[in-house]
Amino acid sequence: MWTYNKKLQFPVNIKNPNPAMAKYIITQYGGPYRK
Repeated sequence: MWTYNKKLQFPVNIKNPNPAMAKYIITQYGGPYRK
């Protein structure tokens, strides 16, 4: 049986989350509405 542990390759500490910047970055990668 396999178990999948979703982990990053290195730890990431987010000191001040910025939803507006996150939305912008996601749209640059194709975003949720990619055509």
